[in-house]
Amino acid sequence: MQPIGEDVVSGVLTPSPLTTAREAFFRGDLDACFEAIDSGTALSVEERRETTLLRARALSRSGRFAEVVALLDPVLGTFVTIDEACTAKMLHAVAVARSGVRGCIEKSLALLEAIAAAAHELGAHHAIQGEISYARALTYWLKRDFDSVLRHAVAAERANADAISVRATSLRGYVALAKERYPEALELFRFALRGYRACRERDLDLAFRVVVQIAALEVSLRSASVLGTHALPDDAGRFIDDPTPNTPNVFRMEIAALDAWLFALDGDRRRAYQKARLAVRLAPNEAWRVWALATCAAISAALDDEDWAQEFAVEASEISGTIDWNATDDEERLALLHLTEVLAQANPPEAARTLLRYDLLTTRADRALLMDSNPRIWIHETFVRALVYRNAGDNERASEALQNVRNEAHRIGNRWREALALIELDVLEPERIDSRPLQSAADLITEHFPRSFLARRLRGWARVLMDPIASKLAPQPRNVLRHVLSGKNAKEIAMMMGLSEDTIKGYLKTLFRAFSVNSAPQLIVTCYERGLGLPPRRDPPSDAGAPTTGRTFRKQPRPQRVSNL
Repeated sequence: MQPIGEDVVSGVLTPSPLTTAREAFFRGDLDACFEAIDSGTALSVEERRETTLLRARALSRSGRFAEVVALLDPVLGTFVTIDEACTAKMLHAVAVARSGVRGCIEKSLALLEAIAAAAHELGAHHAIQGEISYARALTYWLKRDFDSVLRHAVAAERANADAISVRATSLRGYVALAKERYPEALELFRFALRGYRACRERDLDLAFRVVVQIAALEVSLRSASVLGTHALPDDAGRFIDDPTPNTPNVFRMEIAALDAWLFALDGDRRRAYQKARLAVRLAPNEAWRVWALATCAAISAALDDEDWAQEFAVEASEISGTIDWNATDDEERLALLHLTEVLAQANPPEAARTLLRYDLLTTRADRALLMDSNPRIWIHETFVRALVYRNAGDNERASEALQNVRNEAHRIGNRWREALALIELDVLEPERIDSRPLQSAADLITEHFPRSFLARRLRGWARVLMDPIASKLAPQPRNVLRHVLSGKNAKEIAMMMGLSEDTIKGYLKTLFRAFSVNSAPQLIVTCYERGLGLPPRRDPPSDAGAPTTGRTFRKQPRPQRVSNL
């Protein structure tokens, strides 16, 4: 090999193209890697073999699997050493599996099994054997054989093969996601990020995908027991050594938007807005700009800045009308879902039209190819539909949708969506005979999000649980108090609760004694002085429209994008 050359003009020793390409690959600069490989400098036979493998790796990292197959097909028999031959056949088999050709996965698995056996028998380098294990795990992922994925991913991790082991850990995280084991998935992705920081090989795509999953899971699972790592120092948080931090990038944008929600749940308005604006700046195209602007609008609405929410929603809606959404991918199309949510408050007729546009983008069969059964986006989609149904006056479907959101959010541990669904149920059903949705929301918010926008949305009712008098009330008197604070008299409360007026008057006397007052007006004044009150109701405008798809609400398969590993 000739790793070093001499510049005949300056006399300075310069790296060979192969060395330059190898270094560029390990620092994650694939363009520079291809440029060095294609420089045209004469190479020895041994260097040409190594260059071919390096090009195949770079093509694989770029997702150009058909080119990998075309590159390696004619030369598979020309590799001399065990490590070279095993690597070439492994890269070829994985590229065949990921090329999308029907029936190739089983063929690739058979090839990889033979390669693994040969590598073990002939004593291939442990890192090569670890890479083969990861290749087998990844190929089993394509057929959703999760047990086999885990078996081979663990073997790849144990090889301690730099970035390969990190990829294997992240793959285990995706399996945990697919099995809806979200706390386990979060810990695996956090572990993968820590491992990545110690790697020699840089792969920003891998790192960003891991951080997006961490941020998304922290938003979903945010609670008193699951805190975000968004505000921690670099060495403890989610910092990535990124040479181009201000370049538009979908992953950077998603992370900024998710962090905006985490800061909003922390009650940190300044940094929530800072991250939301950063998401807009990082949007790589107009579809993603709609996605980011809708996030800004949602953050503004959550923080009670209705004017700014309106401005962001209008801008997002105007841009949305200029986009051919049929030419976008499934992730970009979720922008319409985010936009529908903010328009449900700012412009209900436009919200209905936007949801209809979202529904008509893909057929059910198409969506089955794009989405899997992860419930997190199903929860969001169903919540948005509930808002549109409510605005259209279809309270039955809205209530059913919100109940399903509440149940599913509770099941997977998404506490803030559960609380939000409970608040909206209370708004939807003001005449219900008890205050359990609002009280349940207050319980959740007091325990998990005491400084968040949810606490502001609940206003003084969250303080009922902490007030030295109100917290000691039995459920029925507390329910009566809730109706008194909303302006109802004893007769009206009796009708709403299905009790006699005398019973209600008895509860009122209990409240008067507890708060040391003599009348309902005094009780109201005293409660407001103590900071006790009800959240404002959000009544839909009278001209609210609804989607005209003719659908009825059912608990349908829950959509979520398939990650591109």
